[in-house]
Amino acid sequence: MIKDFFTKNWQRKIVALITAIILWLFVNHSIIATKIVPNVPIRIIKLPIDKTVIGLLPNGILRKRVSLTISGTRDIIEELEPGDLEVVIDASTIDRDEWIVRIGKKNLTSLNPAIDLKHHVTNVTHNDFVLKMSRVVTAKVPLTILEPIGDIPKGYEFLDIWPKQLMQTLSGPAEEIQKLKNKGLVVTFDLSKITKQELDDLRLQKKGSHNDEVSFSVPDKWKKVLIRYRNNSYEEFNDPEAENLKIDFLYKNYLPIEKKIPIRVFYPLEYSKKINPNTFKLTTSSKVEEYNNITVFTFPLYLKNISHLFLEVIRDNLEIVLVAAPKSQREVLEWSSEVIDPGELEDTYIAYMIAEESKQSNGYVPLSKQWEAMLRERFKRYLERVVLWVTPNQKLSLQTVLEDDEIKVK
Repeated sequence: MIKDFFTKNWQRKIVALITAIILWLFVNHSIIATKIVPNVPIRIIKLPIDKTVIGLLPNGILRKRVSLTISGTRDIIEELEPGDLEVVIDASTIDRDEWIVRIGKKNLTSLNPAIDLKHHVTNVTHNDFVLKMSRVVTAKVPLTILEPIGDIPKGYEFLDIWPKQLMQTLSGPAEEIQKLKNKGLVVTFDLSKITKQELDDLRLQKKGSHNDEVSFSVPDKWKKVLIRYRNNSYEEFNDPEAENLKIDFLYKNYLPIEKKIPIRVFYPLEYSKKINPNTFKLTTSSKVEEYNNITVFTFPLYLKNISHLFLEVIRDNLEIVLVAAPKSQREVLEWSSEVIDPGELEDTYIAYMIAEESKQSNGYVPLSKQWEAMLRERFKRYLERVVLWVTPNQKLSLQTVLEDDEIKVK
């Protein structure tokens, strides 16, 4: 029976089999299927040179993607994935700034060589959406360097960043560029990416005693800014001043003043009838002496967390001031360390810093009001740290009293 099945009327059976296969293929290719393909990219081509589309990325793809409902031959449609196709829109045919996008079969391009969309797609539908054309403009956008984050290498202290603001030249849709001009761009550096060894090497490279302030040149790989309208892509800084971008650190140290410090008494007017230079005079002791008719404090003292240069500038203008008061008001007199004529000293400090910068950077000095203002702020911060120390961990403590018609420092 099996033999007869294959040998009897075999010609007719082969013809029938071939016919069945042809019919199956014809029917299979005639079956229409429909599938929703999400997140299909949209490419814009032939844009006028002075125009762009809001949301268009540098690669010509829109930031927005679209879901398409595609009908066509079942075996092709069922295999479609979002990465197999893209929508292509010819912008040269658009004559208005806003238009409702209508995507048809002719707008589809296959990204998969094995898929022939042209002969297998019958219909395309989607939710309507609007695209907006905009003028392409080029402008400078303020780029602000914010206070850095991250852990500072041990033994160092962050001082400043210079320059604190750059100008980033951007081209793009007029609306997006205007938003950035109003809002500005910001960048934050992470100090934990800097090693102690790097700062130590920079400090050792500086000759002389003024090596406790070191400048770390920001590497090129850090000089990038996030541009959100370009799909959160990063763009390199293009302001020429970015070449000089640096972060200044202070090597924290314990510096000897190495000089006698004048010590004097301030006599408040409210107590002057009973307490004045004639009734209570500052007396000498083991640590308070007369030097060229000036009373000076002779015990070795120190300052902390300032620069050598700052100490050199203010050293001759340091003094200790005692505030006279009756015993009924104070058993122990108040006192403070003072810097005389800080305004003049600030100008001197700035002049020295300009000279130092010129020496360290082969003549380049950022002569600008902003740079000078930054240095003046640094000087003022150092001024706030003028506290006298007797050891690295112990501040100077004076026991000053009125006793036997004298002011005694114990």
